[in-house]
Amino acid sequence: MAFGDIVQGSLQDFVNIDRFDTELCVFIHIPKTAGSSLSTELDRMRPPYHNIHRKYFYGDTVTFSRIEDEIAAVIDSGALADARSCSGHFSWTLAAPIRAARPDARAFTFLRDPVKRVISDYRYSRTPTHPTYKETIERFPTIESYIEAPETQDKMARFLMPGDVRTPHEIDTFISTNYAFVGLLEMYPLSFNILSLLLGHDRMPSEHKRKTENTVDNAVDETPRLRAMIAECNQRDTVLYDIVRHKLLTVRDDWRAMREQSRPAA
Repeated sequence: MAFGDIVQGSLQDFVNIDRFDTELCVFIHIPKTAGSSLSTELDRMRPPYHNIHRKYFYGDTVTFSRIEDEIAAVIDSGALADARSCSGHFSWTLAAPIRAARPDARAFTFLRDPVKRVISDYRYSRTPTHPTYKETIERFPTIESYIEAPETQDKMARFLMPGDVRTPHEIDTFISTNYAFVGLLEMYPLSFNILSLLLGHDRMPSEHKRKTENTVDNAVDETPRLRAMIAECNQRDTVLYDIVRHKLLTVRDDWRAMREQSRPAA
């Protein structure tokens, strides 16, 4: 039972067979995708919910805890034993202790158009909302310098799979067998509703994602040249995104038909 089943039959069959309404639901939250709104929805649909996040400490410099330690703390406290859902900015690899502690864990995530996500991540990292925004502005004076930095590239793929999963076939196989569901921000109503059905509900999204504030430091002119540069530096993310988009497009008509059937008669 995994995401790859979504293209093996009807969407209704996928929902019926792959539903995970009793297991631990683990949302791997990739920065600047659908996370902030989706975490709120997950808390409503699947309590008890735990948001696993770094703790920040403010002094002469900003320091923060390791996400590995925060995952360990939730497990060691016993809170994970009774949890029905959790989320955080942690990778598939870093989530291994969660899967070990809860063998019933089922992971899901959401992606975003790679170019849009990189621009959004860059803009957010230069606002006061981001704890280390001053250091980010100093380190990356331009968006081009940000795009060229290896640690900013292919962030979605690096979150979701090991580094040796690289070819289109390997990427497709990994997400198809290890994830319960993968949605897209660009197909959010469809993605959210299918996720809710898998969790034993039938809901449409109600939360609006947080908007990044506009500042003098985060303006971006999204030119064709800039888009091409981002795409060139994020080829693994592009392959990942296109694979998921193809799968969701395959079931879009089925989903629309299901929505029509679920509407109350006039």
